[in-house]
Amino acid sequence: MDLGYENEPFQGLRIKASVAEKFRQYARKLSKSQSMTLLLMLDFFEINAISPKEKIGPKIQTLESFIKKRINALVAIIRDIEQQQTVPTKAMLEALFEGLPVQTRKKVIPSFEEAFKNLERTPASLPKISSETDHKDIRNILRKVETVKPPFGKAYYKLTLDPEEVKRLKTKYHVYHD
Repeated sequence: MDLGYENEPFQGLRIKASVAEKFRQYARKLSKSQSMTLLLMLDFFEINAISPKEKIGPKIQTLESFIKKRINALVAIIRDIEQQQTVPTKAMLEALFEGLPVQTRKKVIPSFEEAFKNLERTPASLPKISSETDHKDIRNILRKVETVKPPFGKAYYKLTLDPEEVKRLKTKYHVYHD
């Protein structure tokens, strides 16, 4: 039974037999009574402001162009967000990481004591530390080593020697390459 229409009387319509049979088959596909199927069809046409005489093609094309315009607007918004927010944030992060050393491979940074012991056991290609002035130079260099602890990444050592001091040490120990 049709909900809301139980007490209404039936009334006949005069339609051709082939059209009536086609309509009955359509009503069965929808699993609705013939009255409810006809009511659904009329409501559809009224709600969507569609006339059965006009083609639905231009309406769909209009809807498609509207959707494309909205998608283009969204793309423009996303590009604006990228330019105004993402790129400056990326630049800030790059500036933050700029001072950090590039870590292409893992290095073990020896302690000062280990580095000093390694200097005493130098290979034959390096000059031997023989005089007291050599020991003083090494001590001065080691005093100017600072530990840098960046907010991101591992700590590393930074040597704070003046360019004149580096030049003097290169001349003294006959190091002519950079």
